[in-house]
Amino acid sequence: MITKQDLERLINREETGRPVVSLFLDMSVNQNNKRTHQVFLSQKRAQFEELQSEWMTGHEEGVETLWDRVQGWLASGYDESACGVVIHAEVGGDWFQALQTRAPLQNRLIVAPRPVVAPLAQALEGYRHYGVVLIDREHVRLLSVYQGTVLDEVERRGDPLPPPHDVQAGGYAQSRYQRRKLEETKHFFKDFAAEVEEFTRRYDPDDLVLLGTEENLSAFAEHLPDSILQRVVHTGPMWVDENAAEVIRQLEPLLKAEMERTQHEVVEQVRDRVVHDYMATAGFQGTLSALQEGRVDTLLLARDQRRDGVRCAQCGFVFARELEACPYDGSTALTDVDVVEEMVRMAEGQGVTVAYADPGEVADLKGAGALLRY
Repeated sequence: MITKQDLERLINREETGRPVVSLFLDMSVNQNNKRTHQVFLSQKRAQFEELQSEWMTGHEEGVETLWDRVQGWLASGYDESACGVVIHAEVGGDWFQALQTRAPLQNRLIVAPRPVVAPLAQALEGYRHYGVVLIDREHVRLLSVYQGTVLDEVERRGDPLPPPHDVQAGGYAQSRYQRRKLEETKHFFKDFAAEVEEFTRRYDPDDLVLLGTEENLSAFAEHLPDSILQRVVHTGPMWVDENAAEVIRQLEPLLKAEMERTQHEVVEQVRDRVVHDYMATAGFQGTLSALQEGRVDTLLLARDQRRDGVRCAQCGFVFARELEACPYDGSTALTDVDVVEEMVRMAEGQGVTVAYADPGEVADLKGAGALLRY
């Protein structure tokens, strides 16, 4: 399973002087229920001699070892429930990292001085970390869910009063017992709300889902602070003891629709601000400039795209076009870069939210845009 921490480690990894292979594999099955990644790997292996001339000088002996390690890991380490695999490996070195995701990836192989992370970041943005709260009057279950997997589960039960027939002589009358049960439920909900706050503090989910009867959820919400309620993206009916796999199965289409709605809202907000020339950018160069100036709040990119550009070796600025010399310092020491890769790295390093949309949806924005802080 791929996490944000994996992405951060890759971004922060220092260059060693050895070439790094970044391999992205689509492991989903086709209409014949077969995976086709080996066809892609065979094609790339045949083309590797072309890559060697540019990147592999002095590291030729590590190439065959690398292919053997890739095939060995696919044979023994791959989980067949994963639809995507990301492998980063240093040619001629010891570093080898394989990650898996439920999201399918486009087949790609890139050789560069450092690991390529943009496709990985895009896959991660397709999933959010959810806290699922299942509740009734005497019981709360809390699930930490990411990429369709329960990472952890917390459960707490109250200690309810016995029913009337178990109350000893001289105990509560029926009406008094009912009032006591109402007070007991309020007490439980207060304790359960504190449990949700602690769960949220410990696991820090992106969003929360509340499940139970409409009556219980309404009463329980009265005990939750605004900071918790603001994270709630869905409420609905569910039995508190429902199997976790069934909970996830029922929630996945609802949460996917919620994520698509949120992403569409970002696109519409960027488009509206661009039309009114208010704290937004459209197009690669304007967005890239704002990102390098630290002014971006939310970066919007079309999915599965690459963009050629250059970086000035002297000042470090990146440009989304071919140049003969840097417009800032006049340097002609320019190196080719993938602008999307550079933008994703900048955004992740600045804590900028990255949103993705289908290419057709952002065609009028020329594939990139941003909401600005100032």
